[in-house]
Amino acid sequence: MHLIARTTLALSAVALMAACDRTPDPAVVEAAATEAAPAAAVEPAAPVQAEGGLAIEGEGLRIFDATGAARALPFGTPQATVIAAVTATTRGMAPEQGTNAECGAGPTQFARYPDGLQLLFQDEKFAGWFLDAPGLTTVDGVGVGTTRATLDSARTVTLTPNSTLGIEFSAGDMGGFLTADGAAGAVESLYAGLTCFFR
Repeated sequence: MHLIARTTLALSAVALMAACDRTPDPAVVEAAATEAAPAAAVEPAAPVQAEGGLAIEGEGLRIFDATGAARALPFGTPQATVIAAVTATTRGMAPEQGTNAECGAGPTQFARYPDGLQLLFQDEKFAGWFLDAPGLTTVDGVGVGTTRATLDSARTVTLTPNSTLGIEFSAGDMGGFLTADGAAGAVESLYAGLTCFFR
């Protein structure tokens, strides 16, 4: 009888100690950690410019290297510097260069690249750009082919009344033309700075 009592007491003590043991069961810890761990954050897709390339903007251009570091090429930058930097982003494809003596602002030098980008210069300084082909965009993705709905969501758009050149708009310090008025329209071309339009 005493043996049974002692055995029962010993088993009770072991059970009590097990209940008080704060050492976590490794299997339980691993399962809990798996359940509690937040899902790995999904990084947004890097813009094309962050992989190295060129972006258009209202103040000029912006060059991105392979690490995503940016270098501004604002209007007023020396012509040779801009052409060298932009040509490097086109893998050395040289632009067609010339002079338009009939621009309203006076003789204007230009450099036209195969990707639809045309750079304008006066007095050997970067003065404007014009883009009429898909590919290059602003950092936030506005480019030729951008729909009117996307353009409106990214920028404040004002139509130019009575433009003789088409459906012209301004969006801050950048301008452009649409293929059609209203929701069916898309960006046909973009420009900033000096232009050589005949109105």
